[in-house]
Amino acid sequence: MTGVRASVVKQCGWRRHAALFILGILAVFAAHEAGARPTVGLVLSGGGARGGAHVGVIRVLEDLNVPVDYIAGTSMGAVVGGLYAAGLTADELEEVVRTSDWNLLLSDRPPRSQRSFRRKSDDLSFLVDFDLGVDSTGLLLPGGLVQGQNMDLALRRLTLPVMAIEDFDQLPIPFRSVATDIGNGEMVVFDSGDLVTAMHASMAVPGVFKPERVDGRLLVDGGISSNLPIEIMRDMGADIIIAVDLGFPLQPQEKLGSALAITSQMLTILINSRAQDQLRFLEEDDIHIAPDLGALGSQEFDRLAEAMEIGRRDAARHAQALARLSIPDEAYRAYREDISRRRGAPPVVDDVRVVNDSGLSPKAIEARLQPFTGKPLQLDALERNIADIYALDTFESVTYDVRQEDGLNTLEIKSTARQWGPNYIRFGINLEDDFQGGSNYNVAARLTMTEINPLGGEFRTELQIGESPRLFGELFQPLDYRSRWFINPKLELRRTSEGIFDDGIQLAQLSSSQGSVSLEGGRQLGHWGEFRVGLLRLRSDQSLLIGEPGLEGEEGNLGAWLAQLAYDTIDQVDIPLHGTLAAVAWNGSRRNIGSDGDFDVGSLFLLKPMTWGRNTLLHWWNLDATLRDDTAGIQPFTLGGPFSLSGYAIGELRGKHRGIGRLLYYRRLGHDPVSGLDNQFYVGFSLEAGNAWESREAITLSNTLTAGSLFVVLDTLVGPFYLGYGIGEDDRRSAFLYLGQTF
Repeated sequence: MTGVRASVVKQCGWRRHAALFILGILAVFAAHEAGARPTVGLVLSGGGARGGAHVGVIRVLEDLNVPVDYIAGTSMGAVVGGLYAAGLTADELEEVVRTSDWNLLLSDRPPRSQRSFRRKSDDLSFLVDFDLGVDSTGLLLPGGLVQGQNMDLALRRLTLPVMAIEDFDQLPIPFRSVATDIGNGEMVVFDSGDLVTAMHASMAVPGVFKPERVDGRLLVDGGISSNLPIEIMRDMGADIIIAVDLGFPLQPQEKLGSALAITSQMLTILINSRAQDQLRFLEEDDIHIAPDLGALGSQEFDRLAEAMEIGRRDAARHAQALARLSIPDEAYRAYREDISRRRGAPPVVDDVRVVNDSGLSPKAIEARLQPFTGKPLQLDALERNIADIYALDTFESVTYDVRQEDGLNTLEIKSTARQWGPNYIRFGINLEDDFQGGSNYNVAARLTMTEINPLGGEFRTELQIGESPRLFGELFQPLDYRSRWFINPKLELRRTSEGIFDDGIQLAQLSSSQGSVSLEGGRQLGHWGEFRVGLLRLRSDQSLLIGEPGLEGEEGNLGAWLAQLAYDTIDQVDIPLHGTLAAVAWNGSRRNIGSDGDFDVGSLFLLKPMTWGRNTLLHWWNLDATLRDDTAGIQPFTLGGPFSLSGYAIGELRGKHRGIGRLLYYRRLGHDPVSGLDNQFYVGFSLEAGNAWESREAITLSNTLTAGSLFVVLDTLVGPFYLGYGIGEDDRRSAFLYLGQTF
């Protein structure tokens, strides 16, 4: 096996302990006679966020001039140990702890503002932003909640100077990391290969991080097999071992009320038990440091700095024992200078190679890479390119490595397809109730088939049932490897119902059936925008559901040219906090392409949140105008319902022109210890002004209506959940409940 060796932890008899003890004494005696210092091995246990304590211990070691000759670590101990072995100092490790955005590092998807425009469009519906894989066997799930993309990039940035080193004995400090083969339970020790992969595998907590595949093995967190790898350090040859044992606290009986809690407790007992077995390998001169981290949880990465301080404090209590290992200032400076020299500088790139494991053409990857050869690796530019590739949202990971081949440095970009792709399904639900007998619901599913050709073509179909049944299909086909130019034919069948009102009283309800086909195409403008044009043919048929026969609807045909320019940098569509979402569109209906009349419709949409602290003020505007509005058969615009003149019934206001402006204020509430909600609960109000007008002459301030609402909103896994009360003119009042996309 290249890069790893497998070991099974076994109990050692008293004879081996005695032999090791005698050999240790002889080695120390021989070193003393020769005037050499004993070598020091640092063992760092796993512990998740508790691993911040390791950095505090390393700080004390550097303050006391204690050199470290070998490092072995598990899980978070492998991450901290791997970085220290790569040549980082205690100051640099502390900077990592204090400045890293751990919420970002422990996630995969790039911020929405950095995703491709095509992927942003996926959010503009009420479907849940979570893709399940699907194939002939059924639904497929990813190997972990986190694939490790952002963590991988961060670790590679920190270890860049030693990236080309594959023999871990040639690192500035020789290093070993421990993982577990989930197939047979064996302990796997990394002594060579890719350093970041070794760290990843060691911390791949099952169910949280995806397993790492290395040389045919499926590797997960090393804490399962050896959370405190003291025996491995003995094999490395250290004379004196400093073992930092973080342990895991057991939960009290009253907190073991669920199967998940009991399973977690069982795993904690197993890990702690194996760590205790390893402690038997410590000898009299070795040092065991067990920071008192109390109940600090392994997932509380916002408390890493606190764990670091606890580690520093507890290591300082061992200062007398550690001082025996210190060396004079001059010798320690020489030791650190040697580590810095071995760490080296960023490599000069001689060649670039793309390794692509997906249905996309490698040229789609290469088209997003700038030239890197002939100069030191430009990390900022490379990470931007990788973010651009990953933003296609079709890869499990996009990573890089620098390999030495025949004395030359090859930058290798590796893109790995999702194991649960390339076909995905999303589900969603939309509910609405005005507490006055008016309610509706829709349930939908979307199937997206990606990578149908090397250019990254996609086929998508959506099925919606409920108040507004809908069947939709489209092909999105890029025309170049950068997915800038595209064509986008669409087909849609839908049925909607709408009320006819007079002074707030519903007179009738119409059902409208529509069938449309369009051919669109255009250009994506980076990640921020898109311009498209197209041709639309639509057939509609209205029928009366409730009301007087004289109010029956009509049949109609629409043939129109389409054009739209869209801009999207919004951070999230559910409850926006930053960015801008805007669009300007024109539809030109013409008889010569099958329309019942000639007219033009212009539309403007703007969504602009402004956030300070926990407060957000949202500007939200819709403007729609019809030229030649005397033409018969124009489909009217509607207003009414939550945030569209709250207090009025949905669709109560109708006209050939529409204008509405809204100001929404909402405040994010803090952590609630009772409910466990953390920054997902908001309270707010809206101010709204607008109307729908039948003619341009009717558009005046005097007949512009005002409304407003008070609301609370909870951002849930299935979308934002609103509960509010709206008030409009003419004593319009309405409570509302809404689940699903609002904007």
